[in-house]
Amino acid sequence: MVQPKTIGRNKIISPQSPKERRHDLQVMVPLKNEIRKVEAFNAIPAPGVQEIITEENSSFQFLRLARILLQEGTASRSLDKAEAVYYVNRGKVSITANGQTHTLGKGDVLYVSVDSEVSLSSDEFCDVSEYKAVACHTKYPDKLVRHTDIEGTELAADLGSQRPMSQRTVFKLVDKNVQANRLLFGDTYMAHRGGVGSYPPHFHGPDGPHGLGANAKEEIYHFRCETEIEGDVPYVLQNCALPEEKVNVYAHIFDEVAINVTPTYHDTIAPPAVDFMFTWCLASFTEGHRDWAEIYNKPGYENEW
Repeated sequence: MVQPKTIGRNKIISPQSPKERRHDLQVMVPLKNEIRKVEAFNAIPAPGVQEIITEENSSFQFLRLARILLQEGTASRSLDKAEAVYYVNRGKVSITANGQTHTLGKGDVLYVSVDSEVSLSSDEFCDVSEYKAVACHTKYPDKLVRHTDIEGTELAADLGSQRPMSQRTVFKLVDKNVQANRLLFGDTYMAHRGGVGSYPPHFHGPDGPHGLGANAKEEIYHFRCETEIEGDVPYVLQNCALPEEKVNVYAHIFDEVAINVTPTYHDTIAPPAVDFMFTWCLASFTEGHRDWAEIYNKPGYENEW
């Protein structure tokens, strides 16, 4: 098992609107000689609550993302026909929902079900991500999942046995251990700098000749990156090829960027001096159909996991 660790320094910016948060990347598609846009978002937190991914600034049908940055303060959230997971990036926070108060530390997650009023408070610095799925209709029990509780269990999946550079641990924080309508959530840590994450290339979007239709899942990746080389700018290369394309297409993704990986293959390559981790959140198109392993692998790569 790869031990979780802190990657990337704390960053804070002035508040931005959801429209300002959206910044599409552009990459050249090999062999086609055409430009492809990749849906990306500046996810650096600002004081208070910042909406990062919304219905208005994205193509997501179900998924939403917000960052909540508190320092001796409080914040309130309302889940109207929506469910959410609250993930602590840094610090410690108390979250109250449905009459229960939970204290979370780094890496911990609280699942909160539909039609809930949520209050967050902290007497120290804390940085929390709220991943939300809308259009949910069944109320399930709220569930606290501590990162340490799943470490060393089957929910901490060690992958990359075929290729040393792809060795990693995928921590499934919200999976079969939590009842939910649409959401699956976790974080991934690489075993080595210069690693290859989410390998092999795979796809679980709804559209195209290999689309999964009603069994599809939307997905957000949010990256933290750092480099050993002083003064260098850390980044990873994210595959954004369509499943019918034989040659992979890679876009530069920088620290604190969130992207929509739903329409394309996804695997992630880091330069040799770069270490990275990422949180991932999926929402199933069909309520209750939460099988994160239901995917389309790039042909020939089926045994590369």
